[in-house]
Amino acid sequence: MTIKDICASFRIDGRYVGCEELSTGNINCTYQVKFIRDGEEKNYIVQKINKTVFKEPEMVMDNIVRVTHHIRSNIIKKGLSTQKFVLRAFLAKDTDEPFFIDDAGDYWRCYRFIANSITYDSCEDLGIIERAGSAFGKFQKYLDGFDANSLNITIPDFHNTAKRYSALHAAVQDDKYKRVKSVKEEIDKLYAFELEACKLQKYLDEGSMPLRVTHNDTKCNNVSFDKTTGEALAVLDLDTVMPGAVAHDFGDAIRFIANTTLEDDPNVEDVSLDIDKYQAFTKGFITELKGTLTELEKQTMNLGVFAMTVELAVRFLTDYISGDKYFKTKYPGHNVDRARNQIALAEDIIKKRGQMDAILEKYI
Repeated sequence: MTIKDICASFRIDGRYVGCEELSTGNINCTYQVKFIRDGEEKNYIVQKINKTVFKEPEMVMDNIVRVTHHIRSNIIKKGLSTQKFVLRAFLAKDTDEPFFIDDAGDYWRCYRFIANSITYDSCEDLGIIERAGSAFGKFQKYLDGFDANSLNITIPDFHNTAKRYSALHAAVQDDKYKRVKSVKEEIDKLYAFELEACKLQKYLDEGSMPLRVTHNDTKCNNVSFDKTTGEALAVLDLDTVMPGAVAHDFGDAIRFIANTTLEDDPNVEDVSLDIDKYQAFTKGFITELKGTLTELEKQTMNLGVFAMTVELAVRFLTDYISGDKYFKTKYPGHNVDRARNQIALAEDIIKKRGQMDAILEKYI
């Protein structure tokens, strides 16, 4: 089937003009599609869902529809535009489902493209970083009261740091590819981090911390911005929306945004936490959320930064020891460089924890 045929399967009006495949994103095949309706150009995003990563596309779309419906209802109460501040998934004509299954058994979805919007793959502008923090904070705030337990678990144990450590221990024990000896120092450092890094999961398991709806991929490029005003608009890429701790989203965002290097930079001496970027994102995020957080959540936000950084290092090193099966690698040892980078970042987070706590307390 052509993209035109796929579009014809959804409840969108107008005349199909053409499409352009987008290179952004590493998971799904994505197209920007142009229609003409009443003499005006209308754009949509059409995606083929990656069934290798998301084995139950119906569950993914069920989460997205319910979460965006809840956000939309809160946006309407505030008198804001639902065309700018929340994604809209269109329904298939024949089934009224938020997806269409083609003849090959592939799942497709269609979203409204937010007019005059742009995303940033990386950003040095502190104002944009603050507004990204605000967007993710509002995402959490608009979902306050939503029953996170009702969401489908689309990727089991995605941010279960304890389970990630269990996988590392098993890989080290197995040592199928005889790689453990070459990364003994990295293993020792991660083992030393284990007790502290797993505390968030412990709090969730014992019920002392509330389960919230978490985005689980809080990168800058998952927020759309108005091209003209720079205003943060909708949070994008909701495939990994699941139950979790609010510190997961905060921590993963800081881990990505505030690292002074790319996460696979082998020059670990250049790795550090940019405290100005940390402050910018924290200001945006916490200002939106401070009235809804529990005392334990407030106390563990920076623990989330450490935990998410260590968790990713654990995942990279586990993959290397297991034969580089999960993450795409560009050269031998790529996953080791990634793990070393995140370990160096975790070490700098420990050094700067006092500064981070002072900034967090300022905005809380």
